[in-house]
Amino acid sequence: MSIVARKFSACPVRTAAQTWDTITSVLSDGNSAVEKELLSISGITASIISDGTPKINPITIIGSGPRLRVYCLYDEDGSTEDSNEASLNWNLFDGDWEIHLPVEKEDFGWVSKALKEKGSRFKAYKAGEKINEENSQATNAAPLSINIEKLKSYG
Repeated sequence: MSIVARKFSACPVRTAAQTWDTITSVLSDGNSAVEKELLSISGITASIISDGTPKINPITIIGSGPRLRVYCLYDEDGSTEDSNEASLNWNLFDGDWEIHLPVEKEDFGWVSKALKEKGSRFKAYKAGEKINEENSQATNAAPLSINIEKLKSYG
């Protein structure tokens, strides 16, 4: 499994809502259906970003190609050149995909409930813990298939 990371400037460069709008714009890359779905969770993600949770706990998108981890940069780091807000060179949202959002323990209940109301693509995980892979529907791994007969013809 390949992993790619992007780091987006947050506070004080942008508000939490502006940060999510920027992330949405970069990730959706003109795909209006994806953009609409990502914008449907704007309030929830703005709350998570304003808490500072994605500083060390990534927003993780599992879809087509490499897994994407999105971090936010805050304070002095947010206004430095450490950010990487480049568009992706693959279509992450081709096929099944889902987003795992890091949530502080005290907010986990309401965020999980709110995300379920927005659709099955959106999942919460507790900050400091790993993503629950068992509940993940999206996969970027294709089943391995080897044609033995074709290999024999090369021998």
